Amino acid sequence: MTTDITLALPLDDAARLRKEFQQFVSVSTGLDSEFLPPEFDDFLRARLLQHDAPLTERAVTRLLAGGEYGWARRVFDKQLPNALAALMRDAQRFGFGLAVQPEWTPQQRLAHAREWATQVLTECGADSAFTDALAAQVAASAEDIRVLEERMRTPAWRLAESLRQRAYDLMYALQTEESEAAGRSRVGELRAMLGLALEYGSVQPGEASRVMEQVERARPQLFREAPDDIFARIAGWLRGFFAQ
Repeated sequence: MTTDITLALPLDDAARLRKEFQQFVSVSTGLDSEFLPPEFDDFLRARLLQHDAPLTERAVTRLLAGGEYGWARRVFDKQLPNALAALMRDAQRFGFGLAVQPEWTPQQRLAHAREWATQVLTECGADSAFTDALAAQVAASAEDIRVLEERMRTPAWRLAESLRQRAYDLMYALQTEESEAAGRSRVGELRAMLGLALEYGSVQPGEASRVMEQVERARPQLFREAPDDIFARIAGWLRGFFAQ
């Protein structure tokens, strides 16, 4: 059941309502050229009832579904994965990097990248169809943390490199060391230095073994157990005395 109501408004009030309606239509069509504005009677009814939700809900629904906003949203869905991929791909040129745990296999790297891509696209409200493409780009852009540290010359890499250099300096010094006592001490220092270098990853186990083998071939006497009786101590003391 409906009732007809006739309104008698002063000219100023009528003009103000008409101006508000025109502003509403102008703003709506400015955002979306395909927006279909309501009739003035619907606009006036919403103002009289002080209830403009149906009117604005229809406007927002139409705006989201098509027109310029809908086009922008579709572009966003397509371009977000591409933008993120370009960000990671070009990071190296600008001094940035994406590190990955060194012990991960390629399959693990891709699996974790897919989990990350799913989370990013979900939070951004983008199309989940781009998950695999983004995950593949993430996995391809990520670098072993050790490679990244070497390229960026981080403090950890500089420490590891200094351990490696110190180990080789000791190796060369041992090959020319004349004092047997000092040589034995340096052998212990070399073992400790190689152990630290192994921990930091600046030398590999095979390389450390080759260093020790080279020193042993050059100075085999340093690797034989020295006698520890009273006569050996006296002989060592005499050698040190006459060497002064």
